[in-house]
Amino acid sequence: MDYQRKSDGWLTFLEHWAFTLPALLALVVGQILTFFMGLSGVPWIWSYVVALLFGGTSIGLLLYAKLPLYRERRFFTFGSQALPEQRRPFYRWGYRCALFSVVLLACLLLSEK
Repeated sequence: MDYQRKSDGWLTFLEHWAFTLPALLALVVGQILTFFMGLSGVPWIWSYVVALLFGGTSIGLLLYAKLPLYRERRFFTFGSQALPEQRRPFYRWGYRCALFSVVLLACLLLSEK
């Protein structure tokens, strides 16, 4: 029996270049932290407005996704299993927008204001 694995492009990439991924990640995180730590004035306000817009969008998407359940008077359901199939993407995008909003607001805490 031949026990050799089939060659996979991603596996080969990770075998040869995986040591650069942590360095690249550290560089990106450093740039993001430097950006937010120096943020003040009007750019800080615009970042705050963007975070609030994403938060409002997430609330709207979640309410739209859960509207059929609210009509059935099912207010305390968790996850997307109880939702109709066509409303599940709105639910997932609502949580993605909420996560982005929370992360952006947390990054704004690093700034000088």
